[in-house]
Formats: sequence, structure tokens, C-alpha cells
Amino acid sequence: MLWNKLAAQFLVLLTLVLGMFVFGYAEDVDLEKIVVTPYRYSESMGNTPASISVINSDEIFDSASFSTVGILSGLPGVVVRDWSGNGSKATVDIRGFGEQAGMNVLVLINGRRVNEIDLSGTDWTQIPVDQIERIEVLRGGFGAVLYGDNATSGVINIITKRGGPEPLSTELIAEYGSYDMNKQAINLSGTVSNFNYILSTSREGTHGYRNNTYFNGADFSTRLDYKIDATDTLLRFSQAYNKSNYGLPGALSTANLARFNRRYSAYGDDHAKDIDYNFVLGFDQATGDYGKFSFDTSYRKRRTFTNFIGANGGYNPIIKSSINTIGFNPKYVFEKTLFSLNNKAILGSDFYRYDLQSDTYDLSVIKQSDNYVRKTSAALYLQDELKLNERITLTAGYRYENINYDFNYNDYSAFFPNPPVDSKTGLNAVAYNVGLAYKYDNGNLFINHNKGFRSPAVDEYFVYGVFNPSLKDQESKNIEFGVQHKISDRLSFEFSAYLMNLKNELYYNPATFNNENYDKTRHQGIEFVFKAGLPWNFKLSGNYTFDQAVFKEGDYKDKSIPMVPEHKFNLNLAYPVTKYLTWSFSSNYWSSSYFINDQSNRWPRLKQMFTLDSGLVFGKDDYKLSCGINNIFNEKYYEYGVCNATSGAVNYYPASGRNFFIKATRKF
Repeated sequence: MLWNKLAAQFLVLLTLVLGMFVFGYAEDVDLEKIVVTPYRYSESMGNTPASISVINSDEIFDSASFSTVGILSGLPGVVVRDWSGNGSKATVDIRGFGEQAGMNVLVLINGRRVNEIDLSGTDWTQIPVDQIERIEVLRGGFGAVLYGDNATSGVINIITKRGGPEPLSTELIAEYGSYDMNKQAINLSGTVSNFNYILSTSREGTHGYRNNTYFNGADFSTRLDYKIDATDTLLRFSQAYNKSNYGLPGALSTANLARFNRRYSAYGDDHAKDIDYNFVLGFDQATGDYGKFSFDTSYRKRRTFTNFIGANGGYNPIIKSSINTIGFNPKYVFEKTLFSLNNKAILGSDFYRYDLQSDTYDLSVIKQSDNYVRKTSAALYLQDELKLNERITLTAGYRYENINYDFNYNDYSAFFPNPPVDSKTGLNAVAYNVGLAYKYDNGNLFINHNKGFRSPAVDEYFVYGVFNPSLKDQESKNIEFGVQHKISDRLSFEFSAYLMNLKNELYYNPATFNNENYDKTRHQGIEFVFKAGLPWNFKLSGNYTFDQAVFKEGDYKDKSIPMVPEHKFNLNLAYPVTKYLTWSFSSNYWSSSYFINDQSNRWPRLKQMFTLDSGLVFGKDDYKLSCGINNIFNEKYYEYGVCNATSGAVNYYPASGRNFFIKATRKF
């Protein structure tokens, strides 16, 4: 579109013109932040040899977004695709994995794994924005040593709020927006003696942008800490209960778009229900001058009901499944000088057992198949942080993980049933990392090399009931370097470059209708971030990502991996209108990419995307009010698209049009 080109040119010109003033006018930029994710203990970001973004609670509230995935979409190297239209099944892609992105990004809540063992993906609606204290995003494979499976391209750790210092604090939250979006929440928190607590509950609903993109959900969560003075022990407990039901609108063909409109759904009756409960019980015990021992045990039960009457054309459209997960995670942080050098090491073990039961039914609700899978993983890891001097920190680690699957499948179809499966398979995986960080007065430099892995999801072994035991685990090797620099008190920037080579990358092959391993692939790119102050108290920030994902061997050699835009940028401008009122303006751009299933790059690309958003934030004392408009010019774009590899026929998943929201909070 002509508008896209003109808007992009205008923003580039605006950046250059405003950039002329940054050396004379701005505010201090803080480069020192404490992060947990790269080490599983608190550490200064300046000592970390990896690319990290941190979003705090104030930045979350000030953003023109009411969802977790909306907040993540503005980060460098991150692309968010919401194919369901209601946020329940959005995919967060870090460093260009396209269709398989959800299986290559590990999502944590307070360090607890959220990724499931199947392809159902992360339900981002189970993470209410108002309960988040900060989000840490570790880009690249450096986290594979500490977290193992799924941490190929990055780790997203969502850290929830703790109670404040008062005995009792109450926070009321209300939101309203387009498509009848509404949400109400209440948080009770405080500290009484050595007991810290927060209890949160919320409900939300929306009709959604498209037909059959409704969503209704409710949750209740707690986080409790109790410190025993005499033994210097901290007891921890957290739990969350989430319930939701939502529509599954499906894709729109070219014919659908021509006959109807972007808000149409060809599958008006398809829907799903989820119930998810989890808890974590743990403790931290100091061991004198030598460090701290921690232990966590967790349990999760997730039940889903999915009805694909329209999408499946009546072929076993009803799916009932449950996944029970138990985890044990002991770790010891050892802190003692080594050869007169400051040294900090973490030694730990992760054990998880997953039990999946999935049954399919026909339209008469007669069982057609059942599938039971048990997956167990047991891992040992060690990572050491050695300060060679006041400026240089060396970090190195190693992980060994044993993963086993036990499959039991039965097909009860009356016509051409698939053979039963009673099979076991396993794999041994290794991850390692080594990194060097150099911290100087105005910033830091880093370089790292790491190896990671991803095991196949349990339903990647099955396609239409046919078992494929030949799948291999995916291996990745990554090298990355970067710099974080403070040019002056008024301007800072971050730059990183990476090269990731993968062997046996997992994917769905449309030619064979099977999940397979690519021969070799490569992901490489650069990420650039800047923050600056401008005249008249304006603040300017932005980021640019170049991301190239290609096949290096096999039938698709030198072709681009589908659904990976090579270019992405975000630009944000904020202005404090008064002491209490701030106005913000942001732009978002993706370049074009190939459709899912077009590994041969035969067909035209999915078009580029460019949107503009704006918001206002008012905050005084215990009151906060924010409102905003997203996609101001009602850009018609698609975050996700699939094509027929033979005919080139395409199906689209339309993204939301112009929409607004308003949010208010009050603390007592």
C-alpha cells in the first residue's frame, strides 16, 4: 500500500530529525538491571553474556496493550502471531522459527515451565497482565543449560507480583474495549510479620474481532512466602486456577474474503474449553557462608475439550484430553572464592513426568481412538560464573537430559482403522554454554557460544493416527556477540548479532503429510535497540531486527523458511503532557514472508504489515487511568497464513482492525 511506504518514510525521517537533538536534551538512561532468568538467581545484567530485555510493571501499564502477547510484540527479535483472534493461542516467535516457533521458545511463570508436551501451545490468556511484576526475555540459546528442552531460541520468564509492605493493600482493576472486551480484577496483598501474601482473581470476556472469536475466562491465584527467622528458611507456595472457553474461527480462503468480509468465520460452531490448575511448593535454605539450597515441587492438571465440527468436516471432530504434570527441582547455589576470584555456581536437577490422555469422538460422541502417552525427563546441570576481575566475567555450563516416551494408541474406527501402537522410545540430549562479559564504565560487551535441543512433541509422532518413531531430536548451535552502550546520560543503545545452525529441525512436510526433520537450517540476524531523550521532554525509543532463516541442505536448499519476516521495526515516542499525564505513539512494521507450507518458495508472499497505535496514561497517588487506540488507520493485515504447496491456494487468519481500550486501577 502507498500508505505503508509513505508512513515508513515519514518515521525514518522523523527518527533522523529528532536524533539531531539527543546529545543536548534527554534524561538519564539506567543500564543496570537485576535479572534472574540467565542464572536462576539474581545477577546484574551487565555481567550477563546474552541478549536480554526486561519489562517492568510501570512499562506494562503504560503500554498501549491489554495482553501479555501485545506487550511482547514490541521487543526486538520477537514476532507475535495470533491466529485465533482472541489471544488464547497466540504464538511468540523469537529469532525466526515460523510455524514451529511455539515449540522453540520456553515460557516460564516464576521459573515454572508452562510449555506442554503436545502442540497445543501456550495459553497466554492464563497470565493476567495486572498480576505481572516484570517480564524477562532471554533471546538466543544461552538458557538451554539451565532450562533444557524448548529453550532453543529463547526463554520468556514472567515474574508475578508479591505483597507490599503494608498489612493489607487492595487493588481494583477494570477494563473495557472494542468488541465488548471487558475485564474486572481484584488483588489483595500485604505483609504481616514474616508472612507475605497476594491473592488475585479476575474475569474477562470479549466477542472478538471476527465471528466466533469470543473468549470468556476466569482465574484465581495466590503467592505466599513465609520466613522462619530461627532457621533462615523461606517457605514458598503459589497456585493458579484458570478456566476459559473460546471460539475457533479457522482460516478464510480467498473465496471467503471475496464473498464475505474479514470478520467472517467459516466455522461458526468450532470451540474449545480449558481448565488448568497448578501449584508450586518450595523452600530456600541458606547454608552459612557457602550459598543457598532450594527445592521446588510442582503439580499441574490441564483438561481440554475441543470441537472441530466445521474444520474437520465431521472426521472425529471432538477431542477430550488431559495432561497431568509433576516436577521436582532441587538446586544449590554455591558462592565462594576460587583461586582468589569471586565465584558463583549453580548445581541442580530437573525431573518431570507428564501423563497425557487424548480421546477422539465422532459426531455421535462414539469414541474413535484413545492415546495415552507418558513422557519423563530427568536432567542434571551445572553452570559457573567466575569473575576474572572487576570487569570481566566468564560463565560456562553443561546439561545432560534423558527423555523417555511410552506410547499406547488404539483406533476403534469401523473403516480402515490404524494399527494399534504400544511402543517406547527415548533420547539423550546435551546442552552447554560458554560466555564472556566485559563490563566498562558506559556499558558492557559480551560473546557466547551455546548448544541447545528440542525433543519432539508427543503428537508430532502421530499424524492422522499413523505413528512415526523415526523422528530425531533437534539440535542447535549458536554464537552471539553484543554490546550495550551508554553514549551519554541522554542516549543509549544495544546491538547484537547471532548465527544459529540447526540439525534435524522439526517441521510438518506438506508433501508427505508427515512430521519430519529438515537436513540443516540456519538462523542469523542482528538486533538493534535505542533509547533517547529529546527536546521538550520527549522520549524516543525503538528497535530494528533483521532475521534470516534458510535451509542449508536438502530439497529446499537456500530457500527461506516460511512465515519468517526478514525485517521488523518498532518506534515509540512519549511526551509528558503534565506531571500526571503522558501521551505515547508507537509504530510497528513487519516485512513480507512466505506462507506456511511454501518451503519451496514457489508462491507469492504474505504481505507486509504496518500499524500505528497511540495511548494516554494518567497517574496520581493511588489512581491510574490509561486508554489507547490500536491500529489507528484500520490496516487490513494478516499475522498468519497457510497455502497449498501444490496449487498455491491460500488461507488467511485476519488480524484485528482498529480498536480501543480504557483501563482504570485504584489502590486502597
